[in-house]
Formats: sequence, structure tokens, C-alpha cells
Amino acid sequence: MLGLFVLSSCAASEAAQSETPAAATATPGSGAAAWTSLKLVAATACPERWSDDVPARVVFDERHTSRVSVPLAGRITQVYVERGQHVAAGAPLFVVTSAELADLRGQRAKATVELATAKTTLERVRALVEAKSLPAKELVSAEQDATEAQLALRTAEQKLASLRVGTAGDTAFTVTAPRAGVVVEHHVSVGQQVASDAAPLLAIADVSEVWIYADLLDDATHELHVGSPARVTLDGDAVVPATIDEVSAIVDPDRHTVPVRLRLDNIAGAIRPGAYAEVAFHAPASAGVCIPAAATLSDGTGRYVYVQQAGALRRRRVVAAPPIGTLVAIREGLTAGDVVVTEGAALLDNQLPATD
Repeated sequence: MLGLFVLSSCAASEAAQSETPAAATATPGSGAAAWTSLKLVAATACPERWSDDVPARVVFDERHTSRVSVPLAGRITQVYVERGQHVAAGAPLFVVTSAELADLRGQRAKATVELATAKTTLERVRALVEAKSLPAKELVSAEQDATEAQLALRTAEQKLASLRVGTAGDTAFTVTAPRAGVVVEHHVSVGQQVASDAAPLLAIADVSEVWIYADLLDDATHELHVGSPARVTLDGDAVVPATIDEVSAIVDPDRHTVPVRLRLDNIAGAIRPGAYAEVAFHAPASAGVCIPAAATLSDGTGRYVYVQQAGALRRRRVVAAPPIGTLVAIREGLTAGDVVVTEGAALLDNQLPATD
């Protein structure tokens, strides 16, 4: 992560506006640092500003993505598509040879025969009952058998219809695309054994919109909100305006960062999922105070600045937000008008004891 967003602010418990003892000061002529080599600036209200670019990635929109599995176990015998290929809704994706399909079709054939037999028996029994050669209860039994056979055939046909696949022979079926889009995930090959409870084999996404994800440290998201402006840089030079679509409420357990998502139109298809991008975020003017980022220093336990006070320079602990652009917002430790050293502070570090 670029420096503008990866710096963590020191804990509030370290940030009381405590100043160093009088020994840790420098005055003109004291032999500490030559005042002519120092540059001082006053803390001012934070203006609106843009961050530096941070790395980001282009991801297909999960809300417009269909994942494809198989309804029955079997073996892949033919594959029609590759990753990155555009497909139309209903286009063939791959063929599966399945013994389970043969069983379902066998059940339907059996049910068809049993229904025909039950209907023939029913007509014969009805004629005998009408001729009073059989009791009426035999007709009731024959009607029940015919009804059960009808239900069995209907069930067998519904099982086959629920597969929503194309025909590819008595023992094979063709899986078709549930939507138009681009094949963005591809885990299928000829000869592969597949099962209905396995992970999806393909994913097809509508890429007319894409997501841009930037991963920021938690402390760098405090001034970011849904709807805040951002700028996305693609292919190194194409800058596209955008707005924040979501700031995740949790930290990604793998990346240990907070995903910040933007959404971009991609009607022309020029933005490809999987590509890299850069994002700059906009911070509005705020009531806090800002100073140049170079004015803050760290001793490993927290951040501090050198403040001009009564003709001397004194080290003071601060709580600093991550820098945005060339400025850093100070959450605790400074007020508007405080004058801090912004250049040459390292010289003071060499002269003043670290007693705070």
C-alpha cells in the first residue's frame, strides 16, 4: 500500500498534548540546530484534498454473475467455451455423460408403459362393471391404479424438466449458459468427473459494470464514505471519475485490510476484470487542523512534532491521521495557529534528548 494510506496513527493513550521537559528545547544560539536551516509553518484548518494513488484491482460484479454447476453426476465429454469468451444466453457450455440421466429417462419410460397398461385395464374393468360381470369396487381400484400411474409419469417428467439442460443423447446432456456475458471463471475439462454437490464449474458475468477494489488500512478509511468522490486511473493514464460504492464494515481476514469498492460503467467492455488500477480518494474540508506530512516524526512508539513556543522549539506528542496528499490531519495535540517545524526537524532530533 502506498505511504499515503498505510501509516497508522498512534494510539490516543499516547497522544495527550504532553510536551517534553524544558531540557528538550532548542533556542536561537543554543548550539542545537541552526535556525536558518529550519522551516516553520502554522497549523491551519484542513482544506479539501486528494490522496496519492493507491493500488486497486478490477473485479466483476457478483450481483450480475451466474455460477454454473451440473444437476447430475457424470463425466465431461466435450467443452465448448474458454475463459474470457463472450457467450449468449442459452449457448452450449459443455456436455456431460451421466448414468443418473439414463436412470431418470428409464423411470420416465417405465412410468409411460405403466400408465398405458393402467388405462387399458381401467377401460376393460369399466366395461365388465357396466356389464355387471365385476363388482363396482373393481372399477374404483382400477381408477386408483391409473391415477397413481399418471402421477408417477408426471413426477418422472418433472425431474427431467428440472435439469434445465439440452439433449445430447440418451445418456448425455448439454449444460447451457443461464445468461449472456463473459466466462470469468473456468474449472472444467474433458474427462473430468463431476457431481451435483461439487463447486461450480463456470462463472458467467455481465461486465457492463465492474467493481474497483482498493484495500486500505482501517485507520485510512475514517474520512471515506459511500458517495465520496474518487478518481480511477486505468492503463496508467486513463483517469475516470467515480464514487465510493461501499466501505466494508469488516477487515478482510486474508489481506488484513478494509476493502473499499467503487463501481464503473463498462458498456464498451474496455475495462477487463482481473486488471490492475490506481485510485485516488477525495477528503473534504474538515474542522480539524492540518500540517505538512513532513512535519510529523516517529520514534517507534508514536508520532510527534516540534512546536515553536515562547522563542523555543519543544517536542510535542500528537495523534496523526494517515497523510492525504501532502497534508496530514492532526486529531490531538495541535490547534489552529500552532507553529511547527516542517523542514529540518531531524536536526533537532540530533540535538534534543528523547525525554518525552
